[in-house]
Amino acid sequence: MRNLKLQYCKEKKTGIQNPKQLLLQPDIDRKDNEISYIITENKVFTVDETNEPKIIAELPAEIVSAEFLQLENAICVATAAGEVLLINPDTLATSEGTFCDVGIECMAWSPNQEVVVFITKAKNVVVMTCTYDVLGEQPLDAQLASEQQFVNVGWGKKETQFHGNAGKQAAKQSAEFQPPTDVQQLPQDVHIAWRGDGAYFAVSYVASQVGRTFSVYDSEGKLQHTAEKWNGMQTPLAWRPSGNWIAQPQVFANKSTVALFEKNGLRHREVVLPFDLNVEPIVQLRWSNDSDILALHTATADAQRIYLYTINNYHWYLKQVLVYKELENPLAFFHWDSRLGAEHVLHVLLESGQRYTHRWHFAIDCQPGTAIVYVIDGQRLLLTDYNKAVVPPPMCWRTIALSAGQYINAVGCCKSHIAIYTSERAIHLYNSDKHSIYNSAKPHVELSQIQLANFCCDKLGNLYATHTLANHTRLMLFSTFVVGEDYHIECSLRITGTINALTEGPVSSNFIYVQTLSNRQVYEIALERNPNQLKLKRTYLQLQQSADQMQFYSCGKTSEGLITLRSQHLLQIDEQRMAEDVTSFCVVGNYLAYTQLNALHFVRLLDRRVVDTRTIERGAKLVTGGAGDARLVLQLPRGNLEMICPRVLVLQHIGDRLRPHYFEAAMRIVRKQRINLNIICDHDVQQFVEFIDWFIEEIHDSQWLCLFLSELQNEDYALGMYASNYDAAKQHFPLNYSADRKVEFICQLMLGRMEKAEEPKLIARYRLPIITAYVKLGKLEQALQLIWQHKQKDSTLADQLLKYLLYLVDVNDLYNVALGTYDFGLVLFVAQKSQKDPKEFLPYLNELKSLPLDYRKFKIDEHLKRYERALTHLAACGEEHYDLALEFIDQHKLYSRALIIYQSQSVFHKRICVAFADHLRANAQLEAASLMYERGDQLQQALLSARHTLDWQRVLLLAQRDGTVPLEEIAHSLVAPLQQQDRHLEAYELIKRFSQPASEEPLDVLIRGHLFGRAIYEAGLLTAAGAADLLTERVKPALIAYVAQLEGSLCADRKLFGEHKQRLLEIRKRQAASADGGNDEHDVDIDEVDLLSDTSSMQSSRHSGSSRGTGKTFRSSKNRRKHERKLLSLKPGNPFEDIALIDALHNQITKIGQLQQQQLVRDTCKALLQLHTEDAQAAMLQRQYDSILSEVQSSLDEIWIPELMGGSAQHLTGPNVDYLALRKEQRYALINPLKRFKPQLNIIDWKHGILH
Repeated sequence: MRNLKLQYCKEKKTGIQNPKQLLLQPDIDRKDNEISYIITENKVFTVDETNEPKIIAELPAEIVSAEFLQLENAICVATAAGEVLLINPDTLATSEGTFCDVGIECMAWSPNQEVVVFITKAKNVVVMTCTYDVLGEQPLDAQLASEQQFVNVGWGKKETQFHGNAGKQAAKQSAEFQPPTDVQQLPQDVHIAWRGDGAYFAVSYVASQVGRTFSVYDSEGKLQHTAEKWNGMQTPLAWRPSGNWIAQPQVFANKSTVALFEKNGLRHREVVLPFDLNVEPIVQLRWSNDSDILALHTATADAQRIYLYTINNYHWYLKQVLVYKELENPLAFFHWDSRLGAEHVLHVLLESGQRYTHRWHFAIDCQPGTAIVYVIDGQRLLLTDYNKAVVPPPMCWRTIALSAGQYINAVGCCKSHIAIYTSERAIHLYNSDKHSIYNSAKPHVELSQIQLANFCCDKLGNLYATHTLANHTRLMLFSTFVVGEDYHIECSLRITGTINALTEGPVSSNFIYVQTLSNRQVYEIALERNPNQLKLKRTYLQLQQSADQMQFYSCGKTSEGLITLRSQHLLQIDEQRMAEDVTSFCVVGNYLAYTQLNALHFVRLLDRRVVDTRTIERGAKLVTGGAGDARLVLQLPRGNLEMICPRVLVLQHIGDRLRPHYFEAAMRIVRKQRINLNIICDHDVQQFVEFIDWFIEEIHDSQWLCLFLSELQNEDYALGMYASNYDAAKQHFPLNYSADRKVEFICQLMLGRMEKAEEPKLIARYRLPIITAYVKLGKLEQALQLIWQHKQKDSTLADQLLKYLLYLVDVNDLYNVALGTYDFGLVLFVAQKSQKDPKEFLPYLNELKSLPLDYRKFKIDEHLKRYERALTHLAACGEEHYDLALEFIDQHKLYSRALIIYQSQSVFHKRICVAFADHLRANAQLEAASLMYERGDQLQQALLSARHTLDWQRVLLLAQRDGTVPLEEIAHSLVAPLQQQDRHLEAYELIKRFSQPASEEPLDVLIRGHLFGRAIYEAGLLTAAGAADLLTERVKPALIAYVAQLEGSLCADRKLFGEHKQRLLEIRKRQAASADGGNDEHDVDIDEVDLLSDTSSMQSSRHSGSSRGTGKTFRSSKNRRKHERKLLSLKPGNPFEDIALIDALHNQITKIGQLQQQQLVRDTCKALLQLHTEDAQAAMLQRQYDSILSEVQSSLDEIWIPELMGGSAQHLTGPNVDYLALRKEQRYALINPLKRFKPQLNIIDWKHGILH
């Protein structure tokens, strides 16, 4: 579907007469001043952009071939006399490479310039290395060995084969090879063609018994294959660089072709030519370096032409025809550029030295505002409207055929018509609505001599083109066409440099944008009226590389820009780089779609953000997007088409219908494209609510309303599944709306509108949607009641409604809902539509009818497992059912509900409280059980439960109410359990209250709990009351002993921290040394592989997804704990020792720096200060703990290094992945995520200033 678009045709006069060959110097540093070499009969010229041509060598003999050797920076020249010379173009020094005494007919270097082939005048093939060492030599007419000859096994008779357009008469024609009568009359030229990889070369020559044929040799000069025998073969030969075909002209009685042979010499297929080779023979045959374009140089008596062919979907398209009619200045030769990035550059030289440099690129010609694509094929223009049909090429929807001899070279498209530019420089205007050419114009004399490039048509129908001469380009605007007159230039603008790309500007202006090749600037040019003139406005953009394609887009009034696709496949919007390796792009509505190797991406042009990506077939490219539709057409590498409807474009299409409230059209698209129907309301909830009446009235099909209601979900699809097309900040919602209750909100809203309908037609339309809304709201009873009401009026209608309801709800569930209404008529109506056996439900219903009303409702609710409602009905049955009620409450754990229902029956209420308390105590909820026992007047049980929870205030209160046990006894019994729970202060308060004033028991409790501050206070009170000096005798010795214990504990913690830290640093040092030495310290035994985290981001590239899935996928919790213990083992030699040490250090630092530890040290130092004699001990303790905290804080950055905390995540993905960092990340993923970061120490003011 792509056409060859001429980017520029640069014309330059070299002044070198009769050129024979062109050599290009592949020096990328000289792009602004490219150097080339032109070979004439016996001279070598150097040509650049600024200076006049200069002779660098003049030889006495005729030059038959030349090659620029890149590695040696020399020109290799072979002469007819047999000399092979090396000429240095910089120093002009000449040296001899080799010599052939019989003379050289032709020479050809391999593409990698490692091997050179000579054909001598003695018709020998000589193969040499780049140092001119002979690899092989043999006669050109040598025969294959017998085992290499073709073998005919007799398959496929000609009479039984299909012959296509040739008809049945072709089967009767003899296909036997007819040897030429006199081979000496044939042209004796010899041609050499190398395959692109340099492994083989083919030689076209005249064999004595066969005539024109070719042979295939390998790079060592060994004959591999000879072509099968065919009549009508001509001289030129070209091997496609990709290697699959060898092209050679062939003439038949009824057609002229370029035959395509395989490497083994068998004819594979052909390119049928639109001319007769006997009248217009092919002089030169060349493939472009990327194998995309086949160029043919033909010559006739009145003109010479270059035909450019491309292939797609097994069809050869004639894309360009260059005509040269100067008989006094004929075409000398053409040459494809072989430099990287310039594969589609064609150099043409005339005999006078005139040089033309053409550059093409592939592009799609699509008419704006439509999906009509135009494909050039010689004299035909193939049209396909993809809004109507996807026609696979080479077939098409319509065809425009020009008269004989007029080949189409370019197409310019606008909304009203298209302009066709032909090889004869004529322009034809085609009306796409009337499907006819309504005007044709020949060129003015000035325009008939130049080749137009960048031929295009803007939105107003103005035709633009460019022409480059030397270092300036002329941008031309053509006049309005008048029937019968020649078209001419109305106005033009001269721009310095070569224009490489041209595109029209926004719709609201008369701007066009051009990009020059030399400085890579994009200029904004305005077309001013009255009179028409082109004016350069400004430099719009500066590119870093030249662009092959440009397109200006405009999205509303806020977003517009210039999209450029550079030759290096870099996509850019204005100055913003969007993506690399881009193969094609297309603007569809508010989105830019572009393809990479196997992915299709969508960019929202309003914010230039990639919003969606999908996988496509490898190598697929965009053709066009449907106008007013959500379709995209892709062309796959082999040429066939694929039409897709991406969700992003479908949602845009739906939004375009919803904004003007075309709900029915939007619903039709949603159903066709299988989009979730929630988007109808989630697109703009506030708008949908405001126009809910329009929506209900416009959707005439009640089934569509039912489908919409049934698919409603409590989720905002505009911000979830379809967030690619919506911006959360721009969404509008009505008051009291939330996505969590969207179903209820929308259903209630629609239900209110539909229930108000009064017209019989609307009432009939809304019956099913109303039932659907009831179902979505969970109001099945109301739905059944509605059907039951219709049952009283029209039983047939009620049956239909019930049948529909059964599609939405399971029949057994619906039967239970009907039973829950306590209406047995409705139950029987539903049961008749179910599969239930009347022998099963009729006796049950009769049994229920015989029961009292409240008890009947209780049995129904119990059957339906509506236990709370059943308990309410059971409570209404009276006191005779208290035992049943208590059993029912206990069975279904309805204690809380029962306490409310039976609150007025005090006696039974207490029984419920006691049963509830028993249940709570059985579930270890002793505190709540104690409260329930108290409500049930079970004080002993309440006291026992409270005692188990050590709620000593409540125990004393209950014991006081009970009065059976003295309070002092109970209080003393609670002291020991409180001390065991480290509740020493509460134990002190309790014993203090119930002990004698001079008792030392409270002091003992404080000392045992290490509450030395309170103990000093208590000892002071006792000493003041006349007791002995308890501070010196009891408190001080215990405090000194505790301080020694605390100091020992701190020393042990410090020592353990230091050991773990040192081991960790040593392990890291060994790992770094092993990594530098090439050893893999991180390798673990196969038994340890299970320790790797399931969430590790590293995946082995040696295993496919299927092979990974065959491994162990189940592990018990016991084995998991076992592996975790192995992972965190601190035993030396553990392969994960560093991870275990990090875990241990984190725990140790948390223990040392916790708030309780800081407060403990502070309180202990304060107690020592209160003794007045132990200041030194207090200062020592404070300094010791302070030094430990300082050491820990200073070691945090040394232990928790950045790579442990994920500081190098940017090197873990992408093409430049750091595999060492990736392996470390996998290893650190085994650590608890919280412990991969430094512990956060909350340091309080724990120090005493007087001890500093």
